Amino acid sequence: MAPFAFLVVLLWGGAVDAACRPTGPSAQATVAHHYDGDTLRLADGRRVRLLGIDTPEMNHRRGAPQPLARQALARTQSLLPRGGPVRLTRDRHTRDRYGRELAHAFRPDGASVEETLLREGLAVAFILPPNVAMADCLLAAERDARGARRGLWSLPAYRPQPAASVPADGNYHLVRGQITGAQRRGDWVLLTLDRRLQLRIARPDWPAFAPADHLAWRGRTVIARGKIQSYNGRPQLRLWHPSQIELTR
Repeated sequence: MAPFAFLVVLLWGGAVDAACRPTGPSAQATVAHHYDGDTLRLADGRRVRLLGIDTPEMNHRRGAPQPLARQALARTQSLLPRGGPVRLTRDRHTRDRYGRELAHAFRPDGASVEETLLREGLAVAFILPPNVAMADCLLAAERDARGARRGLWSLPAYRPQPAASVPADGNYHLVRGQITGAQRRGDWVLLTLDRRLQLRIARPDWPAFAPADHLAWRGRTVIARGKIQSYNGRPQLRLWHPSQIELTR
C-alpha cells in the first residue's frame, strides 16, 4: 500500500535508537500468503494488515507496481516465509473497514517486521489512532531511513513538492506550503495550503496536534504527507496523526 529526504526532526516520536517490542500479549500463527509488503493471509484464512506502516502498492488489478513495491514484498516474504511462524500483537482497534485483522508482526527471534521495513526504507510510517502503542519506535525507524536516504527516501517522489502543483492522484506525496486558511467546520478542522490543498483533521484527532488553536497555524510553513485525493474537484489530504505534518517555521 503506499512518503522524504529532508532532515527536519518530527515533532512526534521517540529516540532514534528505539527498538520495537510487543506492547501486549501475542499469539502465534502461520503465514500462508503475501499480498504485498504490509498484508498477509494466514493459514487459517485470516487476512492481516500490518499496523503502523504503508508499503508501496503492488496494484494487482490496476497496472504496474509502484516504485519499490516488489522489493517491499520480497523483504516481507524473507522476514516471514510462507509456511513459517509469525507472532501477532494487537492494539486498540483490531479490524479495519475491509474486514482485515490489524496487528503488529514479529519474527520468532523477536524482530519487528514493521520496524525492519521502515529502517530499510521499504515502508513509510502510517499511524492511525487509536492504534498508537508502537508509534514512537516506528517513527524513529523511519527517521533513521529518511536521514540516510535509504530506499523510498532516495527517490525524487519522496521529497517535498509545492502544494500549489502536487497532483490529486491518490498517491503518497510530501507537500510544502503556507497555511493560508484555518477553520473549524462541523466535525473537522480544515487547514488550507497555498489556497489550494485542504488538510482535513477530524475533531476527535485534533487534540494531539499542536498548536491547539487552529488559528495559530495561519501563516506557518509546513510539510504534510499522505495520499492526496480529489474531492469535489479539490485536492484534499486527510491527517490522522501529528507525524503527518511538520512546522518548518
